[in-house]
Amino acid sequence: MSKLEFHIVEIPEGQSRRDLSLDREDLDLSPYTFKGGEMEIDFYRTLHFIRVNFDVHAIVEIQCDRSLEYFDKPVEADYEVVFKVDVQEETEDENGAVRRFNFSTNTISIEEEVRDTIMLQIPIKKLHPKFLDEKGNPKDFESKTFGSIKEEGEGENIDPRWEELKKLKD
Repeated sequence: MSKLEFHIVEIPEGQSRRDLSLDREDLDLSPYTFKGGEMEIDFYRTLHFIRVNFDVHAIVEIQCDRSLEYFDKPVEADYEVVFKVDVQEETEDENGAVRRFNFSTNTISIEEEVRDTIMLQIPIKKLHPKFLDEKGNPKDFESKTFGSIKEEGEGENIDPRWEELKKLKD
């Protein structure tokens, strides 16, 4: 059983809280590497539903798009999942999800929601912090030139054959 799977009978009625420490093996974030993290989970249980609200603080190793270096990206996010008995259709949006109880095992699992919440915090443009300014915006590329660049018309030697062709054109 996963750390993110809970027996329904072990969750007390009313408000309760659990703190979890997550290890590298607890979540699969392929193609990224989960390095571990901390979770604060708030449960609210009634006869008809269980509301699970969690905050996750984790470290994910990702690869920079610009330099291909690996770096650790801190991730912080929160999400809410409501497990109900009489749900016809499971739903979810950016604020929370509604799920069915799993009566066969009498457990609830938030592993998928935790994984998805962390994955949504990984930026599309993955830049190593050395390529970001103080405000978190990408720094401009440095362009370097080697040698001198000739200006047009400056010391240009024109092939005499072209001159003859230009005369024919006129």
